[in-house]
Amino acid sequence: MALYVGMDAGGTRSRAAVLDASGALRGTAVGLGANPVSHVPERAFDALAGTLRAALDGLPASDVRGLVLGLAGAGTSGRIAVADLARAAGLACPAHAVGDVVTAFAAGTAEPDGTVLVSGTGATAVRIVGRCEAAVADGNGWLLGDDGSGLWLGREAVRAALAALDGRGAPTTLLTAVTAALLGAPLATGAGREGAERVVAAVHGEPPIALARLAPLVSAAAAAGDGVAGGIVARAADALVGAVAAVRASTERTPIVLAGSVVAGPTPVADRTRDALAERWPGCVRMAGDPAKAAAWLAAVRSGLPARLHRTMVSLP
Repeated sequence: MALYVGMDAGGTRSRAAVLDASGALRGTAVGLGANPVSHVPERAFDALAGTLRAALDGLPASDVRGLVLGLAGAGTSGRIAVADLARAAGLACPAHAVGDVVTAFAAGTAEPDGTVLVSGTGATAVRIVGRCEAAVADGNGWLLGDDGSGLWLGREAVRAALAALDGRGAPTTLLTAVTAALLGAPLATGAGREGAERVVAAVHGEPPIALARLAPLVSAAAAAGDGVAGGIVARAADALVGAVAAVRASTERTPIVLAGSVVAGPTPVADRTRDALAERWPGCVRMAGDPAKAAAWLAAVRSGLPARLHRTMVSLP
């Protein structure tokens, strides 16, 4: 029985899926984060190897015909020797590493060309041609970009809370929500400079990525009618749609695949972004399914199987 392995290596967790040509899931595993941008290569390699071995447990290594690894972080695939990874799991099949945006796109469509918009912790829009990255907008990291991402939303929530606290900005329920999340108890507008300094110290006391955990506070406040939060949502959606427009012609009718918790989940940003994209590119928006299964499908296609197997091999929402 021919088997195909797909892996999705993220910053917080890694996943592996083993499929046969019928689309049946023969093995799966979830392991530690293995993004070579945020983890040293040796640690990332060990995490991936452990996840791969767990997914293949009890399956004949000789049945595996191909492996595709999707890696978070553009241009980092060289930091993981994917052929060595395959050998570490006892595999002798062809093994390939691709960008995680490629697997995200494949998780939403079998078409070779189109656009993928990813907004989770970070954010980027990528034009895909022949299942390869052809043009990229944003994805520049938390300090310089990733506009409309979960981290960006969290940072804007803190900025709005601080502005409300010192009178520079409009009153907002984000003040109490954000300070409660950061400090364990909410601050009121009368907390003054001492309160602001506590907020700043709490933010700087954690890695920048921790700001992403505040993104749901923006969604909740916007859904409840908070005007400041609603403005943040609108700016996030505008930034994401703008990123797509930067890599996609207005007349194009190839698929637009949405992936990531912010833009593909049940959030106000997702609703506004989908509506705007559907208005500009009617009938083109797709939602991504399982990227690990999509990577396994890519392995099958690279091994010579027909692309039409996408329907059975990849789980679509």
